[in-house]
Amino acid sequence: MSNLPIDIITNILSRLPVKSLVRFLCVSNRWYIVINGQAFIKLHLHRSIESKTDRTLIVQEQNACIPFDYFSFSFHDENCFGKPLEIYQPLHCSNVSTDILSCCDGLVCLYNQWGEEIAILNPLIRNLERSLKLRYVVLGYSVGKKIEDQWPNKEWSICSDSVFSNGALNWLVAEEGQSPENIVAFDLATEKFRIIRTPHKAPTSCVTCLEVLGQLCFIVIVDEMYNDVWLMKEYGEESSWTWIYKIEQGVVGSTFEYCKPLMRSKNNGKKILMEESYRYRTYPIWYDIEKKIRKRFKIPKLPEVFQTVTCVGSLLLLDGDNVIDPTLAGHNVIDPAQKNNW
Repeated sequence: MSNLPIDIITNILSRLPVKSLVRFLCVSNRWYIVINGQAFIKLHLHRSIESKTDRTLIVQEQNACIPFDYFSFSFHDENCFGKPLEIYQPLHCSNVSTDILSCCDGLVCLYNQWGEEIAILNPLIRNLERSLKLRYVVLGYSVGKKIEDQWPNKEWSICSDSVFSNGALNWLVAEEGQSPENIVAFDLATEKFRIIRTPHKAPTSCVTCLEVLGQLCFIVIVDEMYNDVWLMKEYGEESSWTWIYKIEQGVVGSTFEYCKPLMRSKNNGKKILMEESYRYRTYPIWYDIEKKIRKRFKIPKLPEVFQTVTCVGSLLLLDGDNVIDPTLAGHNVIDPAQKNNW
């Protein structure tokens, strides 16, 4: 290996999962410098996204016990999930839950309502930034002021949770009593708004929401009947809205409220991993969008009620950190005696 050119070594390493790369930090000073380089970190993230490899489910348990527990499940293919690994809650506060706000490029954003604090962490390498006040993390004070001043239509109110896609925060908006026909997107780089038309005007009796399935999704939910899903193949291009599937009661075989799409299968993308919710129970399912076949399956030690975000394997670090610590990285299972070290 010592005789291989550095560009070939870099090419090989960029195709490996985070867990392996953390171990390889100890191979040599040469490899340590390569793996910690910003160019390599960006290359590895791009390849992980494009190849749909090194993916993880971050599961937030939801039940009467507060605070909630978090687990990560490595995801290799549609029939192979890794064993659950506990993720320590850096914003632990008794009797108050910590919620997952979002996940992007391998970083998970957690929010504690009691202290109005946010923690951003990379769960695979345990890199953490904590105790950040909400107003400064989500948008920043000056950006928040710009949103108020530049809001495109004063008659529009936000009627969905925000989702992050293509560098922008996206909300469904509508006038009072109307169903959403527009999406307002706020580009975090340019701090500018844009308006995107939805692909379908749903009846006011239906619920609509936004999700991300690789690209931005628009979903119409007809209570306990069906979910209709459109995908924007080219972000910002309204003509690229494409209807991709409908999941109906008769197909599912049991009553459901909502089937949240999480990710596509690795090989052909014709199967969608979903989180199915009904009457205080949650189930993971695979749905074949061509054959219209739904299959519920089990993941060992999965909580009965949970919420899920998908996370790609990433070496991204946070402000103030310029190297990966091989003594911490890659060990999601935390010894209780070590929790005070966070």
